[in-house]
Amino acid sequence: MRYEILPLLVFTILSILAIIIAFGSFSITLAGIDVSLWIYFMVTVRVVKSLEISSSVYPSRVFTDDEVTCETKIKNMSKYLISKVEVQDFSSDGYIASGSREISGSILPNRAMSLSYVMKFRTRGEHYFYGINIHVESTLKLFSIERKIEVKRKILVFPKILPIDELRTTLIDPVSGKKTDFKILEDSSHIVGIREYSGEPFQRIHWKASAHTGDLMVKEYEYTGSSKIRMYVDYNLPKEIYARNVWAHMRKDYEEYASMASSGIIKYLYDKDMPITLKVLGDKIYTVDQQAKDYIPYFDALAIAKGTDDPSDDLLLQTQIMGDLFSMSRTTTVIIISMYLTDDAIPKLLTVKSRVARLMVFVIPYGFRMPYDKKYDTYAILPREVQKLRDQSAILVENNVMVHVMMDNESFDEVIKRYDKTMEIF
Repeated sequence: MRYEILPLLVFTILSILAIIIAFGSFSITLAGIDVSLWIYFMVTVRVVKSLEISSSVYPSRVFTDDEVTCETKIKNMSKYLISKVEVQDFSSDGYIASGSREISGSILPNRAMSLSYVMKFRTRGEHYFYGINIHVESTLKLFSIERKIEVKRKILVFPKILPIDELRTTLIDPVSGKKTDFKILEDSSHIVGIREYSGEPFQRIHWKASAHTGDLMVKEYEYTGSSKIRMYVDYNLPKEIYARNVWAHMRKDYEEYASMASSGIIKYLYDKDMPITLKVLGDKIYTVDQQAKDYIPYFDALAIAKGTDDPSDDLLLQTQIMGDLFSMSRTTTVIIISMYLTDDAIPKLLTVKSRVARLMVFVIPYGFRMPYDKKYDTYAILPREVQKLRDQSAILVENNVMVHVMMDNESFDEVIKRYDKTMEIF
């Protein structure tokens, strides 16, 4: 605790001088008041020390821009009233949605003062709360007492889930317990949903739904086969980048976009009963294998991982992919999300494709457009090395390799649909 007693000391010195210079009833009264103030100060110190503080935040896991409620109670465990109490909660780096982080007033004996507010967080990751400060001041402002309490509170913020309409993977392995006579590994007897028509055969059109909506809608069947998914999400700054100071600043925004896209892809594939092995490349490797029982372990890894501007060789994307090469097979679909790739990566990508069923690479240097935002013109200029990779992506499509350098005005869905239509031509 910290004490500010300078005004009280000055008052005490004046009282002593008054007794020395003019001893009498006035100086005696002044001395009595001074003694009372010191007793009041010591009692207040004991009361502040006895204050019982409890604080909590809930829920402990949220998505970005979801509400987090913070509640703090300060209970007066003494038999004395304590007045002019100011409480301030040094909360985390989110923003206040409602309420206030400060409260002031008096606390009666064996009663509590409550502080409650609601926060939201714009970025994923672990967010910590710093502590609680209690400030008590005497009525005449002759002294003040300050007590800081470290209360460990933490929440984990998941990235927002990017909605994905469709992401085709090569279905080869049968799903346990499901049977079908159709070689395409879809069960046409079980319709799981509908979506807008995009060039499918006419027998898949859902005519009643089309008449109701006014647009052609097609049936989505349950899959009776699955593809093993290996997903690599690279949060680190690649070594090929030259203007590292500029890109290091942009990497923080990229992490948010990459985590959103990854969470959307994971949810889409998990809902299709496809086993997913996730590797998040950050300050260390975060791995979630296909035995995960729900989304949470995947979202935990995407939220906790932090990228680095100077990764060691074992944290590089190409190192991890080539190290996992012999664990891939013809039933594997590999998905890569990176901030920056050059055309030097093409030979290694083709090596990976030679062992897997499908390879999909998303390069996101400047972010992407959310699906609910309108299309707009972009004036972003790609680095020359990345532009070379973008120019050669059409050639890679012929080898069933999707490498797309996303611009900030493109959405994930339109990129995927454009690739699927291109593949139908080949």
